[in-house]
Amino acid sequence: MLKNLATTLFVIAIVAGSAFSQAKNGGIARQIAMGGSQAGSGLVLNPFIMDDPALMLLNPSYQAMYKDYAWMNVGGGTLTGLSTGNNGYGQQNAGIAFAFNREWSFGMILSYDPSAVNTVGGLLAGAASPGFGIPGLPGFVRRNGGAQAIPGVANVWELVTAYDMGALDVGFGFMYGNSNADTKTTVPAPGTSTETEASSRLFGFRLGMNYDMGSGSSVDASASIRLDKATDNITNTPVGGAGSGGKYSATATEIQFNVRGKFKMSNKFNFVPYGMIAIVSAEPKEDEAPATLTAATLPSEKASALAYAVGAGGEYRTPTFYLAGGLSVQSARSKLELTPPAPGTTATFKATYFALPVINVGGEWWFTDWLAGRAGYYRSLGKTKVESEGAGGAGTSTEANTTRPNSFLLVGGINPATHDGLVTLGLGMRFGGFALDATVSEEALRRGFGLIGAQDNINTFGYITLGYNFGE
Repeated sequence: MLKNLATTLFVIAIVAGSAFSQAKNGGIARQIAMGGSQAGSGLVLNPFIMDDPALMLLNPSYQAMYKDYAWMNVGGGTLTGLSTGNNGYGQQNAGIAFAFNREWSFGMILSYDPSAVNTVGGLLAGAASPGFGIPGLPGFVRRNGGAQAIPGVANVWELVTAYDMGALDVGFGFMYGNSNADTKTTVPAPGTSTETEASSRLFGFRLGMNYDMGSGSSVDASASIRLDKATDNITNTPVGGAGSGGKYSATATEIQFNVRGKFKMSNKFNFVPYGMIAIVSAEPKEDEAPATLTAATLPSEKASALAYAVGAGGEYRTPTFYLAGGLSVQSARSKLELTPPAPGTTATFKATYFALPVINVGGEWWFTDWLAGRAGYYRSLGKTKVESEGAGGAGTSTEANTTRPNSFLLVGGINPATHDGLVTLGLGMRFGGFALDATVSEEALRRGFGLIGAQDNINTFGYITLGYNFGE
């Protein structure tokens, strides 16, 4: 009887939701299908699409537009032979928001991590790289033994609140994530007892605003700061026993600013410019020297990165067709300085990525009230320069330049090394308050659908976003 009652209540809830709600399509799957890319925001976005639930991950004020709304980004559908192994953490995430009243909404985002905290942890383990082709750099290792492996953060959550002031929406988010691997070994005297700690954590804060200027024009801006830390600590009792001893940590600060505008040019066309800048700085240090060693001048290590993007384009809209696209210039630079105690030679490693133009364009057609088709194109006409000075001794330097005409999109099994540019297809469906958006596997277009009973492990859909609007 309880089972029948539960089933009845579930059906009533779905029917009521279909009757009184309106689906809100969007999310990362829609962005990928419409020419989205990672460069320019840290998210996979087509920066010229102005209205989409995915923007809540970039600007918390967008939650005021998506109250009483739940969503899931489901990473899946990798292609046979082209899997990037990125399903799961970092690609799959979920969120929910509730309207407290007409003005306030409160929500939570789970497992979305835009931070560099795991790279910071690698600075202690000696495996970190500032990226863009600088592998195998020595890390900041403890003076009396090898560094512990820092466990990666894999459980990030964020609390978000937004306030609807009419023409102006504002939002705030607080993010937290941590990981640890602690052990404690106690032995009878005169043996040595040991405690170890290997941990990392991040705190993040976001502020955002979205201002309706009237007449179809608007501007939105957001800022975020994230504070990362990794700790490597070993304590021996009595002092001087076996083990490395000492406490080491690496800290980092991440700052990011984003701004976009939508300016109405006609009843069908809006001009859309955008800009973004992100800055990261990190440095490991010795907090407490091992008890068996005297204080000494340590090798220093400093890592930094700077990324920016500026673009202009537009969006064109009719009752059944939507087109958004434009051109951008994008750049990312990273630097690592390794300075040994005197009279050693400082080694500097630099990597620079620069692309002009970057093309993002996507179209969306609503064939019926419940079914949409999508197509997108992304191409990055860029190059990478990797430089090192002093790595082979004083006065030595190397430089390598590589063109980068291919995509850097690493979502849904799309392998960047096999694409000269990137063309994507997708579908959108909505039933009452329920929405499903998905990219279509390019392999499905060649050998047919494989949603059910596929024999070659190739899926019909690549990346899927589910959404449910349970508000009025």
